[in-house]
Amino acid sequence: MDFLSAMKRRFACKRYDQSNPLTEAEISQILEFGRLTPTSFGLEPWSFHAVVSGEKKEQLYRACFEQETVSTSAMTVAVLVHTAPYMDPDGRWVRERGGRFPGSLDFFVEDYRPYHTFLAEEGRIDCWLRSQGYLAIANMMTGARTMGIQSCAIEGFDEQKVLAVLGADPARWQVSLLASFGHPAEAEREKIRLSAEELVVFH
Repeated sequence: MDFLSAMKRRFACKRYDQSNPLTEAEISQILEFGRLTPTSFGLEPWSFHAVVSGEKKEQLYRACFEQETVSTSAMTVAVLVHTAPYMDPDGRWVRERGGRFPGSLDFFVEDYRPYHTFLAEEGRIDCWLRSQGYLAIANMMTGARTMGIQSCAIEGFDEQKVLAVLGADPARWQVSLLASFGHPAEAEREKIRLSAEELVVFH
């Protein structure tokens, strides 16, 4: 399935066919769509937690307000992003990540510093970090649809409970977004969207 067809045929799947699990290859491919997603300054401030086991899925289901899209999924992915202190331009983590790129580390840090200062002054570092997780989830969801797999983005969750289920340190990690994946146990729904004429403004 091509990209446009996948966009047209993806829907928020609330119930999956539990008799038709994803293969290891399918799971790896979906996660690869996320891994290859671009991030601001190439820092990749995230980790992907793929929940496939029954026990963990049940715990995550409760942390997500008992949504059936989690309990019936073949896999639910939680994208965690770092907390703001990790993004300090003079901190070890940023310097380790920045050191991966060609050229001078000092140049990278000084290029990054004014943007970090702007975000900090605006109180938007956490917003900036969480937004990047949405890009990864969007790519995983659309990519999954090209493989015939449906998905559902999940913003309804108790963050502290999700972190506890995943064994993630809340001083280091925050939850950006989750998404469930699997083969649907419900009929494909018509996509309802505004027209391009109603949405697009050219300048």
